[in-house]
Amino acid sequence: MINWENNNYSVANAEKDFSKIEILTDEVNPINPPESMRELRNQMIEARDRIFEDLNLDGANKLGYEFDLKYGIAIYSLLNEAIGFTNRIAAKDDIWRYLSVNVIPDVVHARWGKHEDRYFRNSRRIWLKTIWWYVALSWHNNAEETYQLLKNNTTDTIMNLVERPGIGYHIELYREIMLQYNDHEDNDRNLFRSVLKLNTARLAVVTPELSEGGIKGYVNNLFATALGKE
Repeated sequence: MINWENNNYSVANAEKDFSKIEILTDEVNPINPPESMRELRNQMIEARDRIFEDLNLDGANKLGYEFDLKYGIAIYSLLNEAIGFTNRIAAKDDIWRYLSVNVIPDVVHARWGKHEDRYFRNSRRIWLKTIWWYVALSWHNNAEETYQLLKNNTTDTIMNLVERPGIGYHIELYREIMLQYNDHEDNDRNLFRSVLKLNTARLAVVTPELSEGGIKGYVNNLFATALGKE
C-alpha cells in the first residue's frame, strides 16, 4: 500500500528534482520511483500506451484535449480508494508534484514539454491534478458514460472548471453542473463561464441542498438565469 499521507513534497523539493530531469531523444531521465510506486508507474504508462495506440498518437506533434480526457479517466480509475487514494489526498499538491516529477515525468513531458508550471510550480496548473479533478468533478456512473458526457468539451472547459480560484470540492454540485451542461449548445463556452461565475456568487449566500428541488433544482436555476430565462 502506498503511504500517501506521509508524502510531503514541497515546491522547493520538486524544483530541485525537476532541475535534474534530462530530455533525451527517446526518453526522459532520471525516472526512478520508490518501490512502492513502481507498480503504479507501470499501470500509468500502460494506460498512456493504450491511449496512444487507440488514438494513433505516436506521430502526433502535440497532444490535446482528447488525450487529457482519456488519460484523466484512466488515472481517475487507477488512483482510487483501493490503493488508499481519496479526495482528501487528491487535494494535496504535494502528491501531484511528486507523481509529476518523480513517477511519470515522461507522460507529463509528452503533453507539455518541460513546462514547470505543469509539473509543480503553479498549483492550479499542475496537469495531472487538473485532469484528475476534471474527471472527479464530472464523473457520471462509469468511465464510458463519463467520456460520452465530456467528449465534446475542450481544454477551456478544464481550465474554467478546475483552475478557477476558490472552486472548492463540492463534488455532487459540480457533477450536476457538468451533467446539465451537456444538454446545452455552447460553442463559444460563454454559457459555461457564466454558470460557474453565477454559482461562485450564489454559494456565498445559498446552500444548494436547501434550494427548491435540491442540488438539481439549484443547478437548473443557474442555467435558466445564465440563459436569461429567470
